[in-house]
Amino acid sequence: MKSIARWIFTAVLAVTVAGAAQAQRPQPGQPGAGGRAGGGGVQIGLVLTNKDLQDELKVTDDQKSKLKDVTAKQTEMTKKMADLRSGGQPDRTKMQEVIKEMTALTEEVKKVTDEVLTADQKKRFKQLEIQAMGVRAFANADVVKELAITDDQKKALKEVADATAKETADLRKELGLPAQGGRPMGGGTATPPDAEALKKFAEKSKPMTEAALEKSVKALTADQQKKWTEMIGVKFDTSKLTARPMRMAN
Repeated sequence: MKSIARWIFTAVLAVTVAGAAQAQRPQPGQPGAGGRAGGGGVQIGLVLTNKDLQDELKVTDDQKSKLKDVTAKQTEMTKKMADLRSGGQPDRTKMQEVIKEMTALTEEVKKVTDEVLTADQKKRFKQLEIQAMGVRAFANADVVKELAITDDQKKALKEVADATAKETADLRKELGLPAQGGRPMGGGTATPPDAEALKKFAEKSKPMTEAALEKSVKALTADQQKKWTEMIGVKFDTSKLTARPMRMAN
């Protein structure tokens, strides 16, 4: 039971640091939407803290001012989670209270950003979100519907995604990294992944995922490919859209 509680806490902490405190799934069409099938790699809360994302969306000083209060709350929540974790095994009651606060903050972040961002900024955010999914995008309900992907195409696209998942899983094993989403067993404490191994994984897996995405796009019809290009917009380095808790945007 303790190992499960520890894993749940760690997962929640990771989400908070990512800047979104995503305790509930956004609705389709909203920033941060995506659904479980295919997943989504960009959290709307990053609009508050990630300078690269703010620059790409062209967030103005006036908008930053309007987001200031909720940004401060998010920063405080990140600190609260870090403090709670630093004491070792967190108190279960306190942990549940913090998770409840995070849920409320998630909804506030979504509400405020939806009010502050312009239609063009929301559109660009959605494009970045789809880009960040990579090949997983073709298993995302919204993307499947938008592209009108057929059953035969779904099968072909799944084969590409599965093959890529195996390749990256094998690479992680080769480099001594834990499986994606893995957690310590038997109540043990997780050992931080080797930084050099993570760097090598990023370098070696990038061409794998790029090749998989290219192969997936080729499985689409000409009309679908045109629509896909519109859906993702101008290519952006989505590796910049990871959590950077110590790099707060002004």
